[in-house]
Amino acid sequence: MENDVFVLDSNIWISYLITGRFHILVENILKLNIDVVTSNQLIDEISNVLQRKKFKKYISKRQINEAITIHIKLCRFVEVIDEPDLLSDKKDNFLIALYKVAHATKLVSGDKQLLLEAPNHEVNVMTLEVFREQIEPLA
Repeated sequence: MENDVFVLDSNIWISYLITGRFHILVENILKLNIDVVTSNQLIDEISNVLQRKKFKKYISKRQINEAITIHIKLCRFVEVIDEPDLLSDKKDNFLIALYKVAHATKLVSGDKQLLLEAPNHEVNVMTLEVFREQIEPLA
C-alpha cells in the first residue's frame, strides 16, 4: 500500500460516517500514510448525498461540515476538468477521470455497477470489505 493512490467513492466515506466508524477510517489513513485523492466533484457528491432527508436521522449538519473539512484536509486535491463518457451511470464518470488524472492505483466503491464496469476501463477496483481487510487491524 506504500505506493498506492486511492480514490474512495462517496459511498465509502458515507458508510464510515453514518455507521460511526469515520474516526477509524481517518486514523488508519493517517497511521498507514495512505495517499487518498479527492476532487471538487467528489466533495460535492459527498456533501449533497449527506444532506438528503434519509440521512438526517444518522448525522447532523455540524457533523457533515466537520466530515467534509476532515475529508479535504486528509486527501490530496486533484483537479478534474474533463470527464470521459464511459459508464452506464453517467454521474460516476468523474471517478474514472479522478482515478486517471491522479494516477491512482485503487478505486474503492460499494457501487455494484461501478465495480462491474470500471475494470473495462483499466481501473483497479475493490469493495469496501476488501479495503477494510487491508487497512483495519484484526480484532
